[in-house]
Amino acid sequence: MATLKKKPMNATVRAFFDKAAECGLEMRDGQIEMSLEVTDAIIKKYPLAVEAGVGIGKSFAYLVPLVLNYFRERRQVIIATSTIALQEQLERDIHTVLKMLGVTAEVVVAMGMKNYVCRRRLEMVLKYHKSDKMLHSVQRKAAVGIGKRKEMQLNIPDSIWNRICINRCGDKCSDCRYREKCSYFNMREKLRSESCFVICNQNMLVAHLINDGKGGGIFNKNAQTIVIDEAHNIESKFRIAYTVSVCKAQIVSEIREAAKKLSKKKLADETIEKVNILFRFLKEDIHRQQREADGDMQTFYFNYDQEIKLLLREIEVNLALLEKRADLSLFSLSFFDELCDENLVWLDNSDILKICVCRKDISEDISKLLFCKNRSTILTSATISSGGDEGYDYYLKSINYPQNAVISNPKESPFDYANNTMLYTTSALPYPRIDKREEYRAQSVAEIVKLLKVTHGRSLILFTAKNDMEYVYKQLSNMRLPYKIIMQSSGASQEYLLDKFRNDTDSVLLGTGTLWEGINVEGESLSQVIIFKLPFPVPDPIIDYKMSLVKDPITEVAVPEMIIKLKQGAGRLIRCGSDKGIVSILDPRVSMASKASYKEKALEALPEKNRTESIEELTKFWHNRISYEEKTDE
Repeated sequence: MATLKKKPMNATVRAFFDKAAECGLEMRDGQIEMSLEVTDAIIKKYPLAVEAGVGIGKSFAYLVPLVLNYFRERRQVIIATSTIALQEQLERDIHTVLKMLGVTAEVVVAMGMKNYVCRRRLEMVLKYHKSDKMLHSVQRKAAVGIGKRKEMQLNIPDSIWNRICINRCGDKCSDCRYREKCSYFNMREKLRSESCFVICNQNMLVAHLINDGKGGGIFNKNAQTIVIDEAHNIESKFRIAYTVSVCKAQIVSEIREAAKKLSKKKLADETIEKVNILFRFLKEDIHRQQREADGDMQTFYFNYDQEIKLLLREIEVNLALLEKRADLSLFSLSFFDELCDENLVWLDNSDILKICVCRKDISEDISKLLFCKNRSTILTSATISSGGDEGYDYYLKSINYPQNAVISNPKESPFDYANNTMLYTTSALPYPRIDKREEYRAQSVAEIVKLLKVTHGRSLILFTAKNDMEYVYKQLSNMRLPYKIIMQSSGASQEYLLDKFRNDTDSVLLGTGTLWEGINVEGESLSQVIIFKLPFPVPDPIIDYKMSLVKDPITEVAVPEMIIKLKQGAGRLIRCGSDKGIVSILDPRVSMASKASYKEKALEALPEKNRTESIEELTKFWHNRISYEEKTDE
């Protein structure tokens, strides 16, 4: 330990990687370069943004200086990421680094409360479902101290888990008889420790930073080093945190509470009826927007037509009267006051229909919280640049990255893309406009069948629209192809889905949404990634606002958004040095015949430079790679 403190940190970092190379670990120039940049940022307490391609080993690049500096300062270190899988990998990697340095430290993996079972809720649900075998299995696991959903190793349906997981943490927990043995409560207690490594999700970090500024926060206040991995997601996490939402049940419940203080209920009943009509109109409008959308809408427009405006006005007048007569303050009334031009207003229908409100520009707030004085905040991801001369500009502008902060040159992947990968595009398909959707779908299925034949299945097909995915799944399933066709569904967990895909080597997995990023399938089970359509953002209130701020909305917003997501999707292919495979983009807007202004920029952003539009050439490439591998194995 004393040795770690005496040497200059950059020299110790170099020595670590030299020794690691002597022990058989591969020496990667980009990794050492990144690690030294992180070292400098930690020592001098300034922000750093660095894109690190797949295979750089970015986790070790930042973990080594983090561990070394930890034993100099003994301050809490916070690492935030997007997925549970990466949290678990980082836990293993930290312990590896600690072991290689011959030191020990506490590592706390902090997951959101919904990842933990609430034994009190479980007990209540069991009273009404005494014969449910799954609930009893969960109870047995919880009784021996297994509190996390994933550690239970049970395929628990969301419909059950949502009723037994922790859904709030507060005063009621203080008198819970399970408190001392609650995995989530014990984890929260450890987060207050001055000396530990915290690996959390980005939502938890954002909540901490916002509350810390108000005198709260769940981590120790002495932390001066924060690393945000998969940092391309951080703006959306802040947007979620700053969003206030309300559903019909909340408004109705508040009106009924107010009515208890009144002798006459007529005004309350009339207001509830108007709220019911409002939400019925909103639901109908969401269905219309879904039918017309060219992709999966995450957020929906709150359209102020004359009927909606009239209803809102009547509801507000009634709420004001209720508030006055009941002599209390109604959240619903103050919420409706926020539905104005100064704020972004949209609809969310992910679980129940909610009206959402958020300030338009939150970039300054993000900047103040992430990049305060005497803190080094490291932002890293494989996809924070959008290609071309703009580099990181689009991403960094969205979080108001300080002008005097450091931007690192992107670290290119060390993997042999030139020999092990090929990019396939096609000019044969029609442009995927809304009016050509059915034609595009039908012809794409025929193209997909040809591509699946090349790698004998073993493919991940990524979609931007759930209805496109369902259409292709139905067509492929009816063809009796010699490989299992698996489709992502809301009922099954992602890990269960990926295990099925890995274990059946020739299978084909169709996915959307979360499967574009964060999944890691090494080996021959994933030999081809097929991009059904370029992932341009679906128009929504947030994207529209960003576009309203620039001169050229397509070039300055839509294209950078698309390229960052395209890089994420294509990045699912090569996950280790021995991987090889094909990225196929069906969308003709990046084909050789395309005259789209962004074509070359999109293609240049991908590491696959070996390109073709010939199925025959693609087949030859693949067979040559397989033959070469078989000879090498001999």
